[in-house]
Amino acid sequence: MTHTIPVRLIASDVDGTLLHDWQPIPAPTVAAIRDCLAAGIEFVPVTGRPIRWLAPIHDSVPELGPVICANGSIVYDLRTSEVVAAHTVDPATLAGFIERIRSEMPEAVLGFETLDGLRLEHGFHTRFPEEAVYIDHDQSMELDGVAKILLRTGSRDSDGILSAVRAVVGGTLHSTHSNPRNGLVELSASGVTKARTLASYCSTQGIPVEAVAAFGDMPNDVEMLSWAGSSYAMANGHPLAIAAADAVVPEVLDGGITATLSRLAGAARGATGAQTPK
Repeated sequence: MTHTIPVRLIASDVDGTLLHDWQPIPAPTVAAIRDCLAAGIEFVPVTGRPIRWLAPIHDSVPELGPVICANGSIVYDLRTSEVVAAHTVDPATLAGFIERIRSEMPEAVLGFETLDGLRLEHGFHTRFPEEAVYIDHDQSMELDGVAKILLRTGSRDSDGILSAVRAVVGGTLHSTHSNPRNGLVELSASGVTKARTLASYCSTQGIPVEAVAAFGDMPNDVEMLSWAGSSYAMANGHPLAIAAADAVVPEVLDGGITATLSRLAGAARGATGAQTPK
């Protein structure tokens, strides 16, 4: 793919794109990220992960600063360990959502990523239960600072659950998922997506959309892949992500985004006359 202007910012999803199944970022990819940074390209992880799961990214590439996490609901600075911006669900919308879900999807169990940590209703299955504070169902409407709502029904068909949830909530919240087989639907405030928060961040940095390259693999990446000046989906990604992207790159275990990062770094150096780092 050719670019009319050099890439100035790379936005990358994390799980399934930057790394595989909770493993560290592969060493060749870390080297390619540093090559991009040396060439003057900013690298911004854009992930569905909550704040508490960002430490491994910082451990692999401590040079990185801002991360857009919780599907665009939070901007977090890895260098300072501070929340830069947050887009939370307002209490009235949260209460209305819970009432509708209780009525129309009584099998649903809810979880809440808040600015103060994870809150889960009893019966919500999670990989790391020790990270959660469990609450009774009647406490859910009392929560404040909810960045992301989590929903399970017992099914593992995330696409099917997402379709049902969207029929209930309409546009009052933004609903998506990041894994077609784990049965987890994620909801943010209306209009809050990875793309919207990334666009806002790029605007503050004076970076035009044409100078942004994005990588992703799942439905929660679709808006970002559609928005960016150039976009790449993983070969083993969700069909919606592949359809939204301009090109396809190998899955993580086959080299992932590494070669494309190196190519973008080389193009940026060529445009500026910068030297390849030794």
